[in-house]
Amino acid sequence: MVDFGFDIKHLFPQPIIRVQPHSLRPKITQLHHHHYSLNVNPQRRHLTLPSCQLSQILDVMGKLSADAQGLRHPVTTADKLTADQVVYLMADEAAGHWAITGLLKVGTKDLFLFDQEGCCRRANQTPAILDFYVHESRQRCGQGKLLFEWMLEQQGWSPRKCSVDRPSKKLLAFMGKHYGLVRTIPQGNNFVLYEGFFDDPITKCNSVCELQATSRVRSQSLAKDQTQLSIRNGAHAGRFRRSIANQESELETSLHGRRWNEPRTHASTTCIQGSRGRRFEHN
Repeated sequence: MVDFGFDIKHLFPQPIIRVQPHSLRPKITQLHHHHYSLNVNPQRRHLTLPSCQLSQILDVMGKLSADAQGLRHPVTTADKLTADQVVYLMADEAAGHWAITGLLKVGTKDLFLFDQEGCCRRANQTPAILDFYVHESRQRCGQGKLLFEWMLEQQGWSPRKCSVDRPSKKLLAFMGKHYGLVRTIPQGNNFVLYEGFFDDPITKCNSVCELQATSRVRSQSLAKDQTQLSIRNGAHAGRFRRSIANQESELETSLHGRRWNEPRTHASTTCIQGSRGRRFEHN
């Protein structure tokens, strides 16, 4: 469990609360100078606002989660929380006072994912598990399962339909133990998908392969149209060439006939008669 220098009981009307960006206004900026200290001076009145206290809790729990996973930078901070993300915080009073015991950050992502056949699909608003941490003193006693189940009910999600961002070995073991999710679908990014993610038509995915196939069909149709146009143009050109050739032939025939039908001159008649006489003399 994680203790703070202020009473958190008023923040938790129930053991698990839902934190969104609007819950963190005004955000605290002075925390950057305290290096995520777990003890905050209660004399600072500007730190006692509920929104500022929630910001401190997120920053501290995010740092502890990063340390547990061996990450260089926290995944969860008050400043990084966006409108499409939600953080579920868990607390209890097992130690005689209220203390934070767990954190679960979720959101939605627009992702390009591979299905079992290796076809790339675009999945919009994909449920995503972004950060999950239960304090070491509360692990292996059902706290993590309780927090996760609460989140699923509030979000209306199914474990099989959740993508997991950079899961730790503990988280993979958790999903396998409590939900039987062991077999994964290899991806080209840092997200892990489990078999069955694409089985339900509710999953809204646009297949990139289908889009590519549609594009190919369109390209083939366009090429076919262009070919038909070329053939038609070629046919027109062929008919045009044949028409020109026929006209030239008719003109040549006309000129040839005109030459033979013209009245012969004295010189031409003499030449013809002379040639005939020579043939006779030769014979």
